[in-house]
Amino acid sequence: MNFAAKLRARRAEARNRKAVARAIDMATTPAMRHELMAIAQAQVTTLR
Repeated sequence: MNFAAKLRARRAEARNRKAVARAIDMATTPAMRHELMAIAQAQVTTLR
């Protein structure tokens, strides 16, 4: 993977992380917030 591709991947990951954080902050119920947190944690473990 070249440098430009790594940079694009890092930016895409940052955008995704911000979108998930925004969704968690805007969740209408605590149950939805908890579910989004669980999904986000599951994705982090699969990305590494």
